[in-house]
Amino acid sequence: MSVAYFWQQYIEGDNQVLGELYRPMFRKLYFIAFKYTQNEDTSSDLVQDLFTLLLQTPISDRKEKWKDLQNVEGFLVVLIKCKALDWLKVTRNRARILNDKYHYESTIQTDSLVDDLEQLDKIISMLPPKEQTIVRLHLEGYKNAEIAVEQNQSEKSIRNRLSESRNKLKLLWKRSHLFILILSWIN
Repeated sequence: MSVAYFWQQYIEGDNQVLGELYRPMFRKLYFIAFKYTQNEDTSSDLVQDLFTLLLQTPISDRKEKWKDLQNVEGFLVVLIKCKALDWLKVTRNRARILNDKYHYESTIQTDSLVDDLEQLDKIISMLPPKEQTIVRLHLEGYKNAEIAVEQNQSEKSIRNRLSESRNKLKLLWKRSHLFILILSWIN
């Protein structure tokens, strides 16, 4: 049976056939991911994550988005390239943030940074529980689409909640620093 046949069965709701797609496609997708990541474990994880996301895609979305797909292998190749490039972007951003943090820490007192991080954590805890969860996932590097799946909400809702949460956090941050400044004047 062909990849196209298994894909059509998957579109119709048979998740078991993804195993039949996974076996022949794994090596090809793995080597494409490896080309970008240069890491065996990460490449394997990215292929598994791709198929996990396929499994989690609701049948209605499958039928709407992919029913007329002509080149399944090409589609999967594009998806794994995107996942690998996303991984690279996140990895580079984390490295940049750590480098900036190191540079930042070397120019200020570490105690002050720890105080700021503790204050930020306290301020995040002032948000409603759902917003706390979304903000913490975002700060851990999850993409809006991943958070949407995790929280069972639309990606647009997550973007809106993050925007609202950022505005609340900015306001709370300013108020907390103003309060600390006033206290320092009084003492």
